[in-house]
Amino acid sequence: MVSAQDSYTENNSDNEELANKICMHGYRAWGNTDPTDEFDRIILREVGSDLNDPKRKKKVSDYLNKYSNILICGDHGTNGIHEREQLLKRSVSSGLYGYLEQLAIDEEYSIDFNKYEIIDGEKETLLDYIYLIINDEELAKDYEVIELRALARSIEKRGGKRGKDLE
Repeated sequence: MVSAQDSYTENNSDNEELANKICMHGYRAWGNTDPTDEFDRIILREVGSDLNDPKRKKKVSDYLNKYSNILICGDHGTNGIHEREQLLKRSVSSGLYGYLEQLAIDEEYSIDFNKYEIIDGEKETLLDYIYLIINDEELAKDYEVIELRALARSIEKRGGKRGKDLE
């Protein structure tokens, strides 16, 4: 896995355009009353499918897993903890993680929660990122820590690990 900063400089303009498009759609969809359908629709459009596809959740999962290292969100008026963050981390940092909760609890999705970035020389998974917020008193003030703990437990139940626990 590459760091968010490295992937930014190595990605070609098509990858950056894809990341910008998906991130911007995410910002809009995650705040809606049904973020799952809204964001799935965006991903499915990218793969030439729709919400009625019986393999919808597999296709969305495959897409998010395949492009995880490309879907790095920069500063689009939505601040994160890091200047550039992987899509699912940005959903957490922006406080819009209803979609992510659905990915974690719905077993028809098969998201690889052990994808990581190298941040400050260490592997950082989504779970590390969530615990970074929970365990930092200053950061935690801006979040619903109870909800973040529940999200972390759901991710752990789906096999999510912290970077230090990966091989």
